[in-house]
Amino acid sequence: MTSNIAPNLPTDIAAVLLDGVRAARRGAPALAGLEPESYAREHAAFERLSDQRGLIAEHFADRLAAIGDGPVSVLSVGCGDGSLDARLAAGLIQGVPGRPVRYVGVDPWVGSAERFSATMSALEADELSSDAYVASFGDSAVAETFDVVMFVHSMYYVPDLGATLRAALGLLRPGGELWVAIAPTAALNALVGVLAPPLQGHRQWFSADVESAFVDAGIFLDGVVALDAKIDLSSASDEVLDFSVQARLTPDLRGPVRAYLDAVSVPGSDGRPRVPHPVDVFAATRR
Repeated sequence: MTSNIAPNLPTDIAAVLLDGVRAARRGAPALAGLEPESYAREHAAFERLSDQRGLIAEHFADRLAAIGDGPVSVLSVGCGDGSLDARLAAGLIQGVPGRPVRYVGVDPWVGSAERFSATMSALEADELSSDAYVASFGDSAVAETFDVVMFVHSMYYVPDLGATLRAALGLLRPGGELWVAIAPTAALNALVGVLAPPLQGHRQWFSADVESAFVDAGIFLDGVVALDAKIDLSSASDEVLDFSVQARLTPDLRGPVRAYLDAVSVPGSDGRPRVPHPVDVFAATRR
């Protein structure tokens, strides 16, 4: 039996367990995907078990601080409920009091767009103007340019990576920056690659695909930063487990999936097991 497991998985038993899941799915119909309402709810619960969002927020806040003290405009693609965006917007406002901040979110689900707007409004900042569009990025009616366009865990869902990167660059002012945060095919996403249903007719994208798309599109990369996050899935609910693998698991798969996650876990600082949950951040500048 051969294995397509990612090379950084820590134990041989993990490879065997992943092959077992793969064998169980071979020839079977695709698993059901996640419904928009439950996706948003389970996403929030998933994030509470991980330190990844905090690492992304710190990294982006540092990048935003380097932009300067003038007005700043940001487009967040796949904004979700705005939790990350509100944190970044608040940092911009507090960092330079009185600075105008423009923040636009795009999300295909109306519930997320509404929550984004409510989260931004809750900042009660006169310096902040915000809007939300209910659409996929390719169908959005955004007609302004920005200092930053960012995709945080949303590039997975676009049908054409190269076209999306070029369109995003087109929404930047000269000198503006494009940031893409997307997971590599590490321990958890090796499992996603086996279990997640196809997305809009394409397979699941990961960071290697995005890097290749930048190269193929002729877009110069300023750099790639790897953030070494981890997540505690040892006591995750079945619903959060489903979110972790981006599919509705059938009862026969839950045991093998949990066994695999146990096998790839490493001890956290509190002694509890953590699954590696890294994210790669790509950056490019409109020149």
